[in-house]
Amino acid sequence: MLTGFAGMDAVARTRAAWQAALAAPIGAAAALGALTAGSTAVAVATMAVVAAGAGYSFAVSLRFSIAGLMVALSLLISQGLFLTPADAVPAFLFATAGGIVQVGFSLAIWAWERPRPEPVWDWRGGVADLRANLTLRSHAFRHAMRFGAAMAAGVATYRLLGMKGHGFWVPLTILFVLRPEEDETMHRLVLRAVGTALGLIIATALGEALVGDEVVVALVLAVAIGFAYGLLTVQYALFTTAITVFAVLLADTLGEGALRAAGQRAYATAIGIAIAAVAFLIWSNPGRGEEAAEDAALARPEPAR
Repeated sequence: MLTGFAGMDAVARTRAAWQAALAAPIGAAAALGALTAGSTAVAVATMAVVAAGAGYSFAVSLRFSIAGLMVALSLLISQGLFLTPADAVPAFLFATAGGIVQVGFSLAIWAWERPRPEPVWDWRGGVADLRANLTLRSHAFRHAMRFGAAMAAGVATYRLLGMKGHGFWVPLTILFVLRPEEDETMHRLVLRAVGTALGLIIATALGEALVGDEVVVALVLAVAIGFAYGLLTVQYALFTTAITVFAVLLADTLGEGALRAAGQRAYATAIGIAIAAVAFLIWSNPGRGEEAAEDAALARPEPAR
């Protein structure tokens, strides 16, 4: 599922290239999660570093940032499932294989449609953007530090609270709502809350109505994740509704009651929203006045020695 989000707004050939490039990194992140899940301190530190890198990817482009977020999400899920070091190799193989399957679908579509090619990526431009943003005045750099700290706080919170069932939904919320700009983040916080509430209502009703009907539940899961893919870049509240329906019904099929899963989803989402909001309250981006003062200080000539 994670590799499927890479380049999803591009033509099939470009999408296949991004998915191929991401399959192994997502698999490696899954393996890293298995290796670090046993220790809270190690899990928190690892998430801080990987999430900071994912946050810094916003310096390049939206597509590159989605790729970075999917790698962090792979680590998040693997840690949240409390895999063991013995699961590291299977986690790598399964996650990578899932990505390769996505590549196969994209290549099949490309072979069928054969659209006009478009540039896949600009290595030189991407490296130049990363170098240019290595300053505290850069919103992307500040976001990287803020995002890494918030994600680490989310992991620490659900582990300290003993939320072993679906505790990873706390940092999952942070991953999807925390953005480099404060206005966009606050807007997504509201949409996340609304979409989650609507999704919980739908998922709980479907879970109770479809008890024992595995075929229909499987079809609903497929439709829900399809809507999630399609709505991510269209309307975030609707994406949240779809992914919430998918998550709660999936938990229900694995033996957990839909009502209980919905309650845990609501609880974890509320905690994640709170952490994301506090992250900007603690360290916001520089205002125009602050940026002007910093630019003036950097431009001021040094006194003669």
